[in-house]
Amino acid sequence: MRVAVCCKGVPINTQLESVQIVDRDIQFRDTEYSINEADAYALEAAFALKQSHGAETIALTLGPLRAQEALYIAIAKGIDRVLRVDGETSLPELVATGLVSPLREINPELILVGVQSEDWMGGEVGVYLSQALHMGLAYAVVEICEVTGTHIRVRKEVGGGKKAEVILKIPAVLCVQSGIQPLRYVSMMKRQKARNNPVQSGGKLNMEEARQRIPGMMAYEIREVLLPPQGRAEMIAGERTEKVAKVLEIIARAV
Repeated sequence: MRVAVCCKGVPINTQLESVQIVDRDIQFRDTEYSINEADAYALEAAFALKQSHGAETIALTLGPLRAQEALYIAIAKGIDRVLRVDGETSLPELVATGLVSPLREINPELILVGVQSEDWMGGEVGVYLSQALHMGLAYAVVEICEVTGTHIRVRKEVGGGKKAEVILKIPAVLCVQSGIQPLRYVSMMKRQKARNNPVQSGGKLNMEEARQRIPGMMAYEIREVLLPPQGRAEMIAGERTEKVAKVLEIIARAV
């Protein structure tokens, strides 16, 4: 079995001054990167499959050179090999598009992705990958219950504190929820040692070509990034319908 884990490098301690809008995209300057927390849980799930099923594990990321820190953490946690696609974007459609080609070459039975990213606060990458690669998808997976040569049975969240078990044909994409496995501490010494390992090149993301290839590119444009305005909190009292009416009134005034 071959398991691929998509690990995003995200900025540490981002200040507003380090955020820039470049070609309708958010980019981060002058800040170190670490691994996206949800993807760290995906790594732990992959390592558990390596131990229980002898899976070959590959971690890959799309990002600038400093995003390789996420891959060094993957190596330090016991992932077999790593790959980076060169590119700098926060848009999930472009991230997923850049990962499609190397994933096709890796040809994994399972693709694990964290349920959301810290910098974008979205969880679309796994969904895009499942569509582009024509694989089944399970979202918010909290447990991998059983893996066979043809199927995988997982437990996932469905909202309201409820969970459901689903069976997917392999190959499949799993969007892993935080807490699926305990996060293991990685010492700085292990991370330093991991930097001696080679990082395979997965090519370079062509932004314009990727935009043209995505039929479902979200119809939005990022113009500016601002700190939230300072204001006062307002407690809305009354019955549910009264609260809804008041919230709509506030939104209408803001627009």
